[in-house]
Amino acid sequence: MDSIAGTDRYNHIAEIGYDLWLDYWGQGYMKEALTTTINSVFNNMNLIRINAFVAIENDQSKYLLKSLGFQNEGIYREKHLYRGKNYDHYSYSLLKREWV
Repeated sequence: MDSIAGTDRYNHIAEIGYDLWLDYWGQGYMKEALTTTINSVFNNMNLIRINAFVAIENDQSKYLLKSLGFQNEGIYREKHLYRGKNYDHYSYSLLKREWV
């Protein structure tokens, strides 16, 4: 349901990505999973920043990240290739010092 897509141990940064089957959207599962993941990244892995990228059209995911304290840092152009087309994504981040 949730995963850490990559880590940069030198700079103490993680990138998270997630995907959830449509039938389970809006039931709080992803918020619960992300909260657990964020706590682990900051408390157990000693990292200081988490990056997340969200498709421009994915309003639910943007709302979820904002509700967890992530900040929108702008558009990452042509971030992902999907079915032969590159798509822009919003770049979000959360810093350890901002996580309450």
